[in-house]
Amino acid sequence: MRTLATTSVIVAVAVLATLAQAPPAQAPAQGRGGAQAPPPPPAPQAGHPSGKLVIWGDVSLFERPPHPDACILTNRFKRGQRVGFRMTAIDGGSGEVENTAVLTAHIMYGGQTIDVPMRWRGVGNVPAGYLRPPINMWTGAWVVPMDAPTGTLSYTVTATDRFGRMASFLPFSYETSQLTIVP
Repeated sequence: MRTLATTSVIVAVAVLATLAQAPPAQAPAQGRGGAQAPPPPPAPQAGHPSGKLVIWGDVSLFERPPHPDACILTNRFKRGQRVGFRMTAIDGGSGEVENTAVLTAHIMYGGQTIDVPMRWRGVGNVPAGYLRPPINMWTGAWVVPMDAPTGTLSYTVTATDRFGRMASFLPFSYETSQLTIVP
């Protein structure tokens, strides 16, 4: 009986220790160029930093499920559509996801730069449609204004991690690869 009680206490302490180490849940980012930044990322991972911070990603149509074109890769958007920025941040030395990175997309539009904070998707519930938890993804969205002129826009994405490393992403420089507003 004493062994059962001791085992129960050990299991309870282990469960509490695991819960105490779990990263805090993040609230959704504003994602539409709002001024409020996403909450800070989780605690640093063991073995990081061990190389350069590396980021890359793409843009896609951020229609809401169950729309059949949700998350279709594209660089051509109509007024009112959601431009989705999807990025990954990697510790270049370990090759692992750098979950302490804070990413922001910067859209040059109408003579100004619109900052779109990105949310790390590695915490919380797994959204419908994902085959596995998206622990390697940051997302942000910008809605194309209804009065937006047609043509190409420039964008970049920057990242800074808890260790002070910084990285930038630029899309390919070919004209038809740029973010484009179409009629």
